[in-house]
Amino acid sequence: MQPSGKKYDLEARIEEAQARLKNLRAEARKQDRRDETRRKIIYGAAVLDIIARWQDGDGKSDEQKAEEASRAERMMLALHERVNRERDRKFLGLACEVTNKMR
Repeated sequence: MQPSGKKYDLEARIEEAQARLKNLRAEARKQDRRDETRRKIIYGAAVLDIIARWQDGDGKSDEQKAEEASRAERMMLALHERVNRERDRKFLGLACEVTNKMR
């Protein structure tokens, strides 16, 4: 037995709306991933700029240079400790072995 015309039309419209909703949710997830990637790039670039300025030392006293160089070294160590994937560590030229302390 076939559903009545109105009921069939309503069910078809519901299915279309559900499909649109599914597509919108998928697009929202994609946008969230793009936004997260962009945040990581922006913050990563900012951190690397800060480290480069600490390492630069132009126009600073020897004491300031030493303090900032030490700060830059500690920051780089902290960043390296948080890189856990073997292929990422290899790309960055880090030892591929990740210690338990780093995890």
